[in-house]
Formats: sequence, structure tokens, C-alpha cells
Amino acid sequence: MEKTHSNTVCLVACTSRKSDQPATAEFIYRSPLFSAARSYAEKRADQWFILSAKHGLLSPKDVIAPYDESLLSQSEAQRRTWAAGVLKAFRARVPVGSRVIFLAGSAYRSYLAPAFESEGHETAAPMSALGIGSQVAWLQKVESEHARLSHIDRFYRLLERVAALTTGLSRRLSQQTTASVRQKRGIYFFFEDGEMRMTAPFQHRVVRIGTHSVSQGSKATLWNRLRTHRGGGDGLGNHRGSIFRLHVGESLIRLGELEPIFPTWGKGQSASAEVRSAEEEIELAVSEYIGGMQVAWLEVPDPSSADSDRGYLERNFIALLAGPTGPLDLPSGNWLGRWSTRGAVTSSGLWNVNHVYETFDPRSLDVFEQHIEVAEGRRAKTEQSLAPSGWRLRIKDRENASGQIDLL
Repeated sequence: MEKTHSNTVCLVACTSRKSDQPATAEFIYRSPLFSAARSYAEKRADQWFILSAKHGLLSPKDVIAPYDESLLSQSEAQRRTWAAGVLKAFRARVPVGSRVIFLAGSAYRSYLAPAFESEGHETAAPMSALGIGSQVAWLQKVESEHARLSHIDRFYRLLERVAALTTGLSRRLSQQTTASVRQKRGIYFFFEDGEMRMTAPFQHRVVRIGTHSVSQGSKATLWNRLRTHRGGGDGLGNHRGSIFRLHVGESLIRLGELEPIFPTWGKGQSASAEVRSAEEEIELAVSEYIGGMQVAWLEVPDPSSADSDRGYLERNFIALLAGPTGPLDLPSGNWLGRWSTRGAVTSSGLWNVNHVYETFDPRSLDVFEQHIEVAEGRRAKTEQSLAPSGWRLRIKDRENASGQIDLL
């Protein structure tokens, strides 16, 4: 994940539905898509402009008259000329090195994005895989769940501090060793190349959250758990000892239509040497896939138990990102998890199954920050739990009362 840039610019495409009287550009366009995109741009960027087929780059406060022009009806030569004019106006109004978010279709991006990138601007088009109806629905969801999004933004700001404490996410899981993961107990976060936040498109989104030692007296260490997910030095691993490996392997098998070749995958808690040998090829592929992920972790040293802070944080952060209405930061169209056989994975955008459908407790972010402050040396180290007393018991009481989990 990257730290948010100091200046982000959002470019919103004009639409055919307009007011019948002159107005400022931010209000002359009347479609639901433009209105929702305007709200996103105002809240998620430092600057925003409108891409007009007639006027080029418009400031929201520019006053214009209604018009009837579309890039879709223009020739390639006309679009190149239009893009050159937008680029010239952009240079005059936007700081060098700003990042650019397109809320615009390919007709607007095709010449502009390469031109921006050639001048050192990173670009993103978070809605490019969505149809028009899905774009409106997603933008309206982001607007309606602004409180949840504020918690997600805080979570990622805290993760930036976690990453700074470890490797800054410059190293993959395959490069980690017992020397680099020295903390005995903790919580960890995985990221994948190409999986970016839609609400903050220059940050990698978390794809898995996990922990360990959440049973009384467990001796498992943080490195033991990460190494089990990674596989051995020879590239082989055991998916029967890692639910993460199991899910990734299932998705690889389904994507490649390899079920007849690996019929024993996920069958049984143990397997004979003959079965393990027949599964080696897919185990190697899983190790390569997971080993290529970036990972950050935070020491959470309270004693091993079902009531540990590690369990509290894992449970709540999965619930926050998955959400009761699904994720705000959707997985990319190419994300391997889309081929998972597990509904919890495909619906959440996470390589997690447990806690996906639970309710988020905002106090978990305070507990997270306190553990970060300990790791940063700003707070005295303690092995006492910092989570609200009795948090797990309240979950059990609610499960018994309603059959559903509702963490308050």
C-alpha cells in the first residue's frame, strides 16, 4: 500500500443531460451518474474538474451554456486535438506530479491517460470495469456509507504506520524469514499487485487479514503462521494446514478447470504421501501466488486465548472491509478470488471466510492504534489485553439470542 499523495485530482466526464439555462459547470449536468461522481470528486480529491466534449477542461465554477456535443461522435483526430487542449489547460491549473483519478469512460481517457503518464502523473480509473448502472450504484453506496468509509480510511492510515514498522511493504512474503518476523504474536495483513482501493485508487487494498494463537495456551508464533501460508523453502506447502492456501488453490483449480487433475484438493484433514505427491503441482502454484503478496504485521502480545486482542482486531477489521452491504473497495475484475467456490470470499473481496458477515465495532480502531503506539515506542509495552472487557462474551450472548452475530 502507498501513502496517499499530497495532491489528487479527479476528472469527471460531462453527460448529455443538462440544464436548459446557463449555469456553473458543477450544476449544469443533471444525470444521476454525474451527480454521484461530483460528490465522490468533492470528497475524495484535492481538486476536481469536468471533462467537457465542447469546452475541454472545465472548473466546477465555470459558467457555461447548454450544448449538444459528444466525444463519441468525434473522429480520432478530433479526440487527439481535444486531449491536447485539455492537457495544456491541466498543466496551467494542477501541480506537477499530481495523481489523476478518472471518473470518465474510455473515450475521454484513451489519449489523456498516456499523455498524463508521460508527464509523470499517475492515473487511475476505479470504475472502468463497471457498467453505467453499476457505476451509479457504487458511487451512491459510497455516498450513503460515508460513516463506514471514514472508519475504513482511518484503518488504512493506521496501516501506513504498521507498514513503516516492518518492511514498508517493499518485500514479498517469499522474502520474509524468521529474522525479519521477530515478533512472537501479532496480526497480519496481505496485499496483492493490481488490487487497489476504489475509494482511494493509489492505495493497495487489503486482501486478507489473519492472526494466530487464539486458543488458550497456544504456542504458535506469528512466523509459524506466515510460513505455513508461504510454504517451505522448496516451494511446497500443505493446504490442509492453511485455510488461506486452500482457498487460493481452489480458485486456481476452478480458473484453470483443473478439477479432474486435482480431485483430492481440500479433501480430508490429512493425506497420504501418494495424495500429497499428486497435489505437488498445485501446491507449488499456491506458494508462488501467496509468496508474491506483500505483507505487513503488527505485534499484539497479549496472552493466547479466544479473548485475545488479536482475535478482536481480526474479527472487526474483516467485518469492516467486508461490510453488511459488501465491500466499498471492490476487487478488480482479474482478482483470483472471483473464481473462489466460497461465497464469503467472492462477496467480500477478501481471502477470508470467518467474520465476513459480522458487525464492526469502531472501538477496535482505538485498540489498534494503541498497539501501534506501543510498537512505535510512544506507549509503554504491556501484555495485558486492551480490547473492551467481555467483548467475546457479548457476541456469544447475541448469537444465543438471535442466531446471528451482532457485535456492539
